[in-house]
Amino acid sequence: MTRRNRASLKPVRQWQLRKKPRTQSLLSLQLIGFLLVALPLLAGLVVSAVQIGRVTHDSEQLLQRSISAARSARQVHEAVADFARAARQYRVLLDADARAGLDDRHQKLTQQLTAFAAMTDAAELESELAALGRQSRRLRDLTIEISAEEDWPAELSEPFSRLVKSGEGLLLLTESISGRELEQLENMGRTARLAALLILVLAVPVAVLLALLMAGFINRSIRQLDRGMRALARPEHARIEQIKSPRDLRALSVRLEWVRRRLVRSGRDRERLLAQVSHELKTPLSAIREGTSLLADESFGALGERQLEITGIISSNVRRLEQQIENLLRFSRLQSGHTPAIKSGVSPDEVMDRVLERHRLNMETRRLQLQRNTCRTLTVCADTDMLATAFDNLVSNAIKFSPPGQTIGMDIRQRADFARICVADRGPGISVRDRHRLFEPFYRGTGRTRLSVAGSGLGLAICRDLIHAHNGRVYATDHADWSIVFVIELPLNESGRRKP
Repeated sequence: MTRRNRASLKPVRQWQLRKKPRTQSLLSLQLIGFLLVALPLLAGLVVSAVQIGRVTHDSEQLLQRSISAARSARQVHEAVADFARAARQYRVLLDADARAGLDDRHQKLTQQLTAFAAMTDAAELESELAALGRQSRRLRDLTIEISAEEDWPAELSEPFSRLVKSGEGLLLLTESISGRELEQLENMGRTARLAALLILVLAVPVAVLLALLMAGFINRSIRQLDRGMRALARPEHARIEQIKSPRDLRALSVRLEWVRRRLVRSGRDRERLLAQVSHELKTPLSAIREGTSLLADESFGALGERQLEITGIISSNVRRLEQQIENLLRFSRLQSGHTPAIKSGVSPDEVMDRVLERHRLNMETRRLQLQRNTCRTLTVCADTDMLATAFDNLVSNAIKFSPPGQTIGMDIRQRADFARICVADRGPGISVRDRHRLFEPFYRGTGRTRLSVAGSGLGLAICRDLIHAHNGRVYATDHADWSIVFVIELPLNESGRRKP
C-alpha cells in the first residue's frame, strides 16, 4: 500500500479506534426488549394468580367453616331434642337412672354449645348459644325441682318447646350466616375477576408501548444505517455517521464509512486514469485524423479510387474512436455526480432540431424518412448540452438500427405535468429478455443483429444518467406501428409553456 493510501485510511482507523462507551449488541437489545415487554404481562399474571389464590383459600376456609357450622348446629339441635326427651323420661320414671340420663344429655348439650361457640366468631351465634346454655340449665333445674302430679306439667312443656324452637332457630341462623358468607365470597370472586381484567387491560397497552419504544430505538439505528447505505450512491457528497448503539450496528457503520472512502478514492483514481488515457489517446488520434485529412485532400499527390476509399475508412474509424472516448469521459463525469447547469425555458423541439441537423447527411445516405410531431411552445428546465447528448444517443441508435429506406418517428408533446419525447424506429427491435438490462453500461443485447452493429453499449446508459440528472426518466415501450419506442419524460418548466 502506498503512502497516500495509508494516509487516506488513517482517519478511518482513528475513528474506529476512538474510545466509545460500551453499548449492547443487537441481540442483547432484542432480549432486553422481550423482557421489558414480558414484564408487565408477568406482573399481571402474578397479581392475578395471587388474587385467584386468595379467593381459592378463602373459599376453602369458608366452605370448611360452613360445613362445620352446619354440622355443629345440627348436633346442637339433636342434643336439644335428646335433652327434652331425657327430661320427659325423668318426669315419668323419677328414678336415679333417669336422673343420670338427664344429666348426661344436659352435659352433652353443654359440650356441643361450648364447641360451637369456640368454632364460630359470629356475634349473633355466640349470643344465641349463650341463651341456649342458660335456658338448658334453668330447665334442667326446673325439671328436677318441680313437684307436680302430672308427668309433664305445663310449666315444663312450654319452656321445652321454646328450647326446641331455639335449637331450630340456631340451625336456620347458621344457614343464613353461611349464605351471607357465600355471597361475600362471590363478591370477592367478581372483584378478583375485575381486578385481573383491569390488570390485563393495563398490562397489554404498557407492553405494546414498551415494544414500540424498543422497536423505535432499534429501527432508528437501522434507518440511520440505511441512510448511510443509500449515501454510497453518492459517496463524495455524504459522510456515513457512526451509530452509537447497538454495538454491532456501530461496527457496521464504521465499515461502511471505510467503504465510502474507498469508493471516493477509487472514483477519483478512475477519473484521473480516464483523463490521462483519453489525453494519451487523443494526441495520436488527432495526428492520424489530420494525416488522413491531408491524404484525402490529395495535398501530397493524387490518390487512386481504392486509396481514397481506404482513407475514408480510416477517417470514419478515427471519428468513431474519438466519439467512444468522449462517451467514456461523459459517462465517468455522470457517474461521479456531475451537476447539470439547468436553466429554464429550454425547448425540446429546438434541441431536437440541432441533433437532427448533425445527423442529416447520415439519414440522407441511408435514405431514411422522418415522421415528426412538434410542440414548439413546450419548455422544460434542463442543461441544453446534456439534453442534446441524450437526444443524440437515441437518434443515433434509431438511425444505426433502421434498415435503409425505413422511417424514424419523433413525437414531442405535453402529458399532465411533464414533457414526453418519443423516438421510434422500425429496426430489429429488442427482445423481452433484454429489456431489463437495456440501460446497463456496455450491454448491447443478445440479438445477432444488434451484436453485428458497431457500438460501445454506453449510449443508452449515458442517456439514462443524463435524464435522471434532470429528475426525469427514460424507458422503452412497444407500439403497434414501430419495432421499439424510447420515451423520455422531463418535468415541465415552472411556467409550463412558453408564451408564443
